[in-house]
Amino acid sequence: MKVLTVTGLIAGLAFILPAPPAQADVRVGVGIRLGNDNYRDRYRGDRRDTRRLGFDRGYDDGYNEGVKDGRRGDRYNFRDEGRYRDGAPGYRGHFGPRWEYVNGYRNGFESGYRRGYEASRPHHDRRYDDRYWR
Repeated sequence: MKVLTVTGLIAGLAFILPAPPAQADVRVGVGIRLGNDNYRDRYRGDRRDTRRLGFDRGYDDGYNEGVKDGRRGDRYNFRDEGRYRDGAPGYRGHFGPRWEYVNGYRNGFESGYRRGYEASRPHHDRRYDDRYWR
């Protein structure tokens, strides 16, 4: 009986006593990036840069493939490359949406392939090369 009386008294006082003034909970953070600047550190948790991460990776891969194809005298065709078709080499779930990464990767691959193919064939006049534009 005593427990009920004390509990009721405490509950009644909660309605009578004024509440303390509300305070805004504001938190400010500062991020400092130290160490190596690799893909994971650069883009971890920042979903806005998912496409850019894919583009960067695709550009590097496309450039290397373009140089190889140009040196071998292969026809200009980046769409037949396995990495381009896959579209997600190097993708990790924490990068953000997969479709954004794939779109960026393929755009970067195409740009890098074009640049690498051109760089590997310096003495060829591309204005008259029909294979280049197919």
